Amino acid sequence: MSEGIGTATAGRYRHPLAALRAKAGYTHGEYAHLIAQTHAELGFGQMAARREKVSRWETGRAVPELTAQLAMAHIHAVPQEEVISRKWPDWLHLAIGDARQLELPWTNAAVPEAILDAVVGRKLIQQEYLLATGTAAKSLAEAWTDAMSEALAKSSADPTRQSSGLLRGPGADVGEAGSVLEACTRLRALQTFTTRFTADWLVHASEMELRTLANHFLAAPEALRTSQDLLIIAAEGLAVCGFIARLQGEHINSQRYYLAALRCATAAADAETAAAIVTLHVGQYLDLQLHEEAAELITAVGNLLNGHQVSVNDPALVTLMHAQTARIHAMRGDDLGRRRALVAGRQVLDTGVASGTLPILPIRSHAWLRLMDGVSLLDLGQPDRAIKHFAPVLSTPAEPLPLPPAARAMYMLRAAETQVALGNGGEAADTAAKAATLLGGVKAAAAERVRLALHAYTHLPSVNRFLESMEP
Repeated sequence: MSEGIGTATAGRYRHPLAALRAKAGYTHGEYAHLIAQTHAELGFGQMAARREKVSRWETGRAVPELTAQLAMAHIHAVPQEEVISRKWPDWLHLAIGDARQLELPWTNAAVPEAILDAVVGRKLIQQEYLLATGTAAKSLAEAWTDAMSEALAKSSADPTRQSSGLLRGPGADVGEAGSVLEACTRLRALQTFTTRFTADWLVHASEMELRTLANHFLAAPEALRTSQDLLIIAAEGLAVCGFIARLQGEHINSQRYYLAALRCATAAADAETAAAIVTLHVGQYLDLQLHEEAAELITAVGNLLNGHQVSVNDPALVTLMHAQTARIHAMRGDDLGRRRALVAGRQVLDTGVASGTLPILPIRSHAWLRLMDGVSLLDLGQPDRAIKHFAPVLSTPAEPLPLPPAARAMYMLRAAETQVALGNGGEAADTAAKAATLLGGVKAAAAERVRLALHAYTHLPSVNRFLESMEP
């Protein structure tokens, strides 16, 4: 078990304030009284100390007044200027201590710390919010595109940059070279044979190898400039961990993995891999209904690829960009835009010629795009139209679909959500049970949503069996 996991506190938080309050050990009432007391001590006047007020803040039904926010910031030692500049609720991450990934500079030297922040800082907690939303998401997109543009410029002007030569540079001795090469080999094997490993085991195994790479970068910082392969292997491993954390509903963990992966790909000046990581990360924003932030990121990807005339070798990247765009249109209620984006994705699949493949994008079939059609219709609020598109994971026998078990399970759970929405509780329970088997014990956030919805169908034996299997 990786460091930082064994002592994690189980929980599920829908808002960073809930996580912060729980971390500090206060009840809603105690926290309300503390804020009111601090508010008065700071000279802001009296305020009502009602637990209901804190509850409304945590559910997003209300935003605290600025003076109340400043009182909270004082309690948690967050500077006033951060409250004003970062806005609510983004500044809360400074108090929680999980914003390091956003605070690190976009430099090669920060890559090892970014990897370790993602790997060591993981907590087994479902967080249904992200580090960067609103203006913070826009700032993230701008910071990445600036760093990527600079990396591409330096790469074209640096003839010493290596696409191999994993261990060049001072500080790498023979013993270390062996351990790093072994770590790279194992990481690549984990990524190549994802279909043979359970999701949870895959994360733990990947984290061990990622630590080795981070420590190598610390010992031999020149490798950050000369060993592109090492950085790409690290980026791919982190992206896999990010997807699995996303599946589990650990959205802060997932974002930290994705951002660390993005930093690695950017340091390697690999715009295509970086674009793929951002596009995968967009799916996380869409899971949380943050479609405007998703649009900001997907636009940044398109602008970077077009602006620098990046040659995209894997059509799967462009196809995924169209599929994510379809989901954005769906959440905006734009069915025409949704359909046009999916048509564009199908055209890429039909006409695109792959001169290379990205290991983190195992999605190169019309069956997968059909599933995304179903997901986007579910986003549109039309489960009756969506259900037929989940046939690739619902049909018996299942259609050939080259997806890792965790990814297949994710689409099966979306299918189960669709079945519940249509009133087919028994079918939904059967589908969710099959997904749970594929996940090998990993608790997926979508499975929890299905479980809650199925409580209306406890008169069905299959539903009861599924609910009993979900109990801890």
